[in-house]
Amino acid sequence: MNHKLLTKFVFSGMQKNKKTLIPYLLAGTMTVMIYYILQSLAHCPYIYKDGMEVFYGAQIISILLEISGQIVAVFAAVFLFYTNQFMIRARKKEMGLYGILGMSKKNITYILAAESLIHALTSIITGIMMGTFLNKLMLLILYKIINQPPVNGLFFSVEALKSTLVLFVILFAVSLIYNVASIRVGKPIALLQSDRTGEKEPKVKVPVFILGIITLTAGYKLALSAKSIGGAVNILFVSILLVVIATYCLFTAGSIFILKCMKKNPKFYYKTKNFISVSNLMFRMKHNAAGLASICVLSTGVILLLTCGFSLMMLIGKNIDDRYPTDIIVTETVSEAGKGMDDFAAMNKALQQDGIVTTDQIYRQYRNIMVTEKDGKQKITDPDTFDSDIASDIVTYLLSAADYNEYANTDLKLKDDEILIYSSGKEWKKGDTLNFMGKEYTVAGEADYSAIRYIIDSTMSIFEREILVFPDDEQICALMAEAGQRVNPDEYEVFIGYQLEKALTAEQMETVRALVELGGLNHEAICFKSEEMSVFYTLYGGIFFVGMFLAALFLMATVMIIYYKQMSEGYEDQKRFQILSNVGLTEKEAKESIRTQVMLLFYLPVAAAIMHMIVASSVVRLFLRMILIVDTFTFNIAIAIVSMIFLVIYTIVYKITSREYYKIVNRKEVRQ
Repeated sequence: MNHKLLTKFVFSGMQKNKKTLIPYLLAGTMTVMIYYILQSLAHCPYIYKDGMEVFYGAQIISILLEISGQIVAVFAAVFLFYTNQFMIRARKKEMGLYGILGMSKKNITYILAAESLIHALTSIITGIMMGTFLNKLMLLILYKIINQPPVNGLFFSVEALKSTLVLFVILFAVSLIYNVASIRVGKPIALLQSDRTGEKEPKVKVPVFILGIITLTAGYKLALSAKSIGGAVNILFVSILLVVIATYCLFTAGSIFILKCMKKNPKFYYKTKNFISVSNLMFRMKHNAAGLASICVLSTGVILLLTCGFSLMMLIGKNIDDRYPTDIIVTETVSEAGKGMDDFAAMNKALQQDGIVTTDQIYRQYRNIMVTEKDGKQKITDPDTFDSDIASDIVTYLLSAADYNEYANTDLKLKDDEILIYSSGKEWKKGDTLNFMGKEYTVAGEADYSAIRYIIDSTMSIFEREILVFPDDEQICALMAEAGQRVNPDEYEVFIGYQLEKALTAEQMETVRALVELGGLNHEAICFKSEEMSVFYTLYGGIFFVGMFLAALFLMATVMIIYYKQMSEGYEDQKRFQILSNVGLTEKEAKESIRTQVMLLFYLPVAAAIMHMIVASSVVRLFLRMILIVDTFTFNIAIAIVSMIFLVIYTIVYKITSREYYKIVNRKEVRQ
């Protein structure tokens, strides 16, 4: 057969299958574009140039973009292969017909290869062109999120182009090999009848169903059991794995179980719309369940990523103020009596001499220890070692009543067996009993957090934190000595903070650093809120930016799977509805049946996804507390907003695809 005729078959086939082809090309193009943009930004000269950071914290952004690019590469491989399966399944009858008519497998291979080449070139070229066009816009958006001034000029990354071409040429080549293999090994008659497979009523896979219930129960129980940041770290990924396994098991076996229960209920089953819907779903579930489970998992991923992203941006100001409560922060460990106050006085004098006006000056001295609690027993551990279970580690700050009174402007008097407490992980009431290092104390009340919050080390946020106020400093030293800790009564930690009238210039920051070093302190002992804020915005803004890209990719994948599932199932159900129409099924009854069927298939996965997210909310919130402060109210608001937005988008997709599904099954002529 000559190439002209074969080429005609190529383009005519693409024209006839445009409803499945166009979404496939769009998905491929979007995937290429997203990957190319991430790679291009990772090699962007406005972020990282000649091995040097363009702005403070740019290396963090570069690393995040590289990691996200790798995630997208893995996802692209799975997603493109998945959508390609829908494509080739829709073409099997056509290829079988070519074989019946006498076309050789060589000629069929030529048609598939030509089509695949066109698909690959269209997706890759269009994706790279769109990515190149949107690169600058994405860079400006990123700069806006991370609080950096906009930049001028365009850029083009050769490295990004090379990696994109290599990755997607390989992926499309693998898809072509799979398509050719699936066609060449099949006989024309088998290919022609490929859509008639799986027509036997499936049986409930009891072991799979039981496994699904067990793993779902275990996953939910683990997620709900997390009460601390350490606990969340230990169980989050295990619970996610269990829930993913449960989702696939229950959609595979559980859906059939539920449908069989519906079938056994005569009052429900023997209604026209229910009879048709349940019967259709029963026959299709063998190859439908995995798609529904994938939609559920992807929907959960979208909601999770968007919720975390919105939480980050909603709480960024609060987190900066909590981590850096003053404009200038100096922290040190002193081992001489009175040295902390001497350093404080020296800093005040130096700032005045340099003309730096402060509106508030804060001094705090304290002791801190790492306490590990297991089986009701406590021991002091080295805070620089993390070989213990972080779920049981508590960073404990110790204050004398005299120091607390000065800081909180109170006149507190504590008995020898009384204690004042603040805890990040537990609420304490007056009169409660606290066992600390083998000694019982009566809780005299809750410490005023606003007065002592400065002493909390923000870098230790992964651990639970407590502030304990004892009657006097001697009792603190004695308690630590009894616990086996070497104690120097004159050694303690110091926090010195300054609120400024106006922001410091870069020159003034260097001057202050020089003053600190002249005073005998390491330059690392000082930090400036303005600098740390830049790093904060860079890190969390970068996470938000990358998260939005991944959420967009997952959302696109969800929509594509739904669309292809509806299209392929529409053609499978077409003949079935045609027969029912011939025996008296009215158009109204057909629409009701389709609506019932499609709504069940559509909203079951998203309902399960929202349920997964609600159950996981507490453990995810605790996990996020490793990097930022997340209050329950804000996090729940973020879940509600994201879920509503997702449901709106999901409903729009439902309306569009259900309309297309009805058009297919209601055609008078059945596609052969």
